[in-house]
Amino acid sequence: MTKGLKICGISEPEILNYILNHPHPPKFIGFITNYEQSKRFVEYNKLKNLINVDKKQIKFTSVLVNPTDEILEKIKDLNFDYYQLYDVNPARTKEIKSKFKKKIITAINVSSKDDVIKYKGYTGISDIILFDSK
Repeated sequence: MTKGLKICGISEPEILNYILNHPHPPKFIGFITNYEQSKRFVEYNKLKNLINVDKKQIKFTSVLVNPTDEILEKIKDLNFDYYQLYDVNPARTKEIKSKFKKKIITAINVSSKDDVIKYKGYTGISDIILFDSK
């Protein structure tokens, strides 16, 4: 049973508009917020304008790789419902969730079956666990 879908890496207003108005929209839309190496990275000023829309029932997600407090302070008032965190340990995840009052998706990169058990450290902290591969 599908509980919801997430489309990630949106960076253009036309594509966002298409998704928002689709008869079968996803539950989440992700925006690459601080990982400049990604071809889907959205620079802050463009991001601010891009997500300043009526989200309808869709949850906007800021995808962050090991974010600094500086970037978190910069985006804290943007139209995000979730922070999807990569390379963030459980203690830091708990700190971010508490300080910035956002729901958390913990992304765990899986290279081997031993990586899967890392989710246990995020129990009671993260709202969603996402297993990702490289």
